Amino acid sequence: MRRWAVVGLLALSLASGCTAQVPGSPDGAVVRPSLTPSPRELPRAGQCADAALAVVDCARPHEAEVVAVEEFTGLGADYPGERDLRRQALPACRAAVAGYVGSTDHDATRLQAQARWPSRDGWARGDRWRLCAVVEVAPDGQRRQRTGQVRDLLKAAGFAQVQLCAQGSPAKDADPKISACDGPHVAEAVPGVLDVGEPTDPTPSREQVNEKAATHCATAVAGYVGAERSDVFASWRSFGSQAWSEGYTTVVCYAEATRPFTGRLWGLGTRNLPA
Repeated sequence: MRRWAVVGLLALSLASGCTAQVPGSPDGAVVRPSLTPSPRELPRAGQCADAALAVVDCARPHEAEVVAVEEFTGLGADYPGERDLRRQALPACRAAVAGYVGSTDHDATRLQAQARWPSRDGWARGDRWRLCAVVEVAPDGQRRQRTGQVRDLLKAAGFAQVQLCAQGSPAKDADPKISACDGPHVAEAVPGVLDVGEPTDPTPSREQVNEKAATHCATAVAGYVGAERSDVFASWRSFGSQAWSEGYTTVVCYAEATRPFTGRLWGLGTRNLPA
């Protein structure tokens, strides 16, 4: 399950906000190997793999789709600390996933970037590989076995297939609980993820993030719904400060309703909120 910092709430017709802080880095972003494959045993970009990085036909159920295989640089002979590994691997992997699926809007979906690297033994024998993959998270927060490739999925009409929906309030709840979008929920992540900086920049304050997100998310949600409504408002979430240096520098906007509903807000316009 992703862990976010809650950073804002804005009704479409109001200019008010509230903030709360949830510490921590996104879960599931790193896989720590107990047995390290050699570079020649790694799957290549575009191939699909199981949890052990064995290549699987993408038409069959698989856990991950490899988007890039690169190398660490400048980290020395001794095995680095995990923070140094994460800071070099995750920004690059997130960028690689965005390019592979066709949009930075993957942060508004159940698609996640995942980084893998050698174990301590592999590092000692000279391995410096860094593998980036994209995985899909099911509504229960577990990695989902999927069939078919996600390459360019978000360039086409694939956003709705993997869209983030939530049972709870993205604006108020520490964990709004990811849910299936075809079941009861109160919020839907919308296209138009906002990048608010670079991981090498100082982490912005909640007030700075709110200032940038308020107008952007109100506009994104109004466009997504197709009308301004009193029972739907814009809210947004951002990762916490610990994750900023690891490349999690985006704000995800949500269309949030005042009550649970079943159906979609996408293109709802002025029609009644679904039951």
